[in-house]
Amino acid sequence: MFRRPLTLVTWFAPLLSSSLATAQTATGTPAAQPAAAAPRRVRTTPAPPPAPAAPASDTGPDAPISKVTEDLEAKLASMQQGGGLTADQAALRAMLTSVDVAGKRHSVAVAGAQVNATSAQFIPKLDLSARYTRLSKIHPADVTLFGMTFPGDALFPIVLDNYNLEATLSVPLSDYVLRLSHSMAASNHNETAAKLDEQATRLAVARDARVDYYQWIRAQDASYVAAQALEAARGHAFDAKNAFDAGLVSRADLLRAVSQVRSAELTVAQYDSAVTIATEQLLVAMGDGPNTNYEVGENILVELPTFAVPLTPGVGYAEAFEHRLEVKQLGESEASLRDEARVARAGNYPRLDAQADAIYANPNSRYIPPSATWHGTWDVSLILSWTPTNIFGSQANAHIAEAHADEVASKRAALKNALRLEVNQAMNALTEATVSLTSAREGLIAAEENYRVRRELYRAGKATAVDVTDAETDLTRSRLDVVNSHVDERIARVALVHALGRDVGH
Repeated sequence: MFRRPLTLVTWFAPLLSSSLATAQTATGTPAAQPAAAAPRRVRTTPAPPPAPAAPASDTGPDAPISKVTEDLEAKLASMQQGGGLTADQAALRAMLTSVDVAGKRHSVAVAGAQVNATSAQFIPKLDLSARYTRLSKIHPADVTLFGMTFPGDALFPIVLDNYNLEATLSVPLSDYVLRLSHSMAASNHNETAAKLDEQATRLAVARDARVDYYQWIRAQDASYVAAQALEAARGHAFDAKNAFDAGLVSRADLLRAVSQVRSAELTVAQYDSAVTIATEQLLVAMGDGPNTNYEVGENILVELPTFAVPLTPGVGYAEAFEHRLEVKQLGESEASLRDEARVARAGNYPRLDAQADAIYANPNSRYIPPSATWHGTWDVSLILSWTPTNIFGSQANAHIAEAHADEVASKRAALKNALRLEVNQAMNALTEATVSLTSAREGLIAAEENYRVRRELYRAGKATAVDVTDAETDLTRSRLDVVNSHVDERIARVALVHALGRDVGH
């Protein structure tokens, strides 16, 4: 826990200066407290509640502020000092360490490699070969013409050592028109979709990290409220025990007070668990080890800058549909699949290829009679080929690609509906948070006045220390209601910014 007591009046001075000036005068609190030398570290789990103690003595002129309240005030004051972890820093670290973002980044690399592979198909195919062949020796038959016999070896000399150097250049002319252009378009759409998916994942991870950060702060605040409620319940139980010993209350009243202590202890344990879970969520989001401690570095009581809320949910939906990367990503994926279907249908048509061969051989078969001499020759061909039976497979592949494209189109339509709901919910949440903040501030003013009155009554001997403790607990809860309202406002704004796509490019 924090050991340096700072008054709640000082903590809330920037927030409600006018009302706190009144409370300051009533309580005799100094106008200013010295600032802490350095930001204080927040525990990853809240400190255990204080041991049972007797209520504060009534001998002093004022009812003393409880130790739990002092610890809470110091914690809240440290949130205004800065130097610790902020929501933006949590978002950045989460994006850098997220396994989901890393997976999407690999998908982008795969898509980029596919674009390069498709581009390579535009390059004409060049085959180079070199061959050496050793023939077995044979004796060609002799040839008899006009009564004369000519030896076969003279007419058809056999060259036993054959050398062949060959280059073949193939140009897929029809593929340039029917296949490659659509293949390239499909690859480009797929790469763009992968990049958009990665960016959308980054933004979603950043949004979740910011929400985890604010929920972590909220859980700590709630745990301190529970600790103070436990302290108040123990004070009630102590007074009930004294009253029972004096014969002023029944045993049922005493047991009821003890039961309230047990209930408060259970609440403390539940909030301790909530702090542990919230801290673990933050640790996992940022990829930190289990023993990492964070300092609260964001003053959540600072008023947020003006936010341009869409005039109507319809206007907000139109903005979201225009900027959200998920919509664009699905559009690119659908376009890629449509182009893949066009590539598959190219198998229905004949192929036209241009081919050129260059041969440098010893002997060259085009020279007759053959001789052990190097000769070069070349040829150029246009080749038209068609395999009608490929039509069945081509049509089937095209239908598969079209079916996948239709599936993506359905997802895109479903996303539109989801965006409409997301925008509506985010706008309503922000409106509710704004109203809640106003209500919490008014409740704080009422709690401050009640606390001032109870302390004055205590000074006059017309109220007990328990009355002051109850008022103090209500005041602390009211102040933490203001904190929670600020947290709700920030979470709602984070959700709305993401829903509208205003975080794109950040």
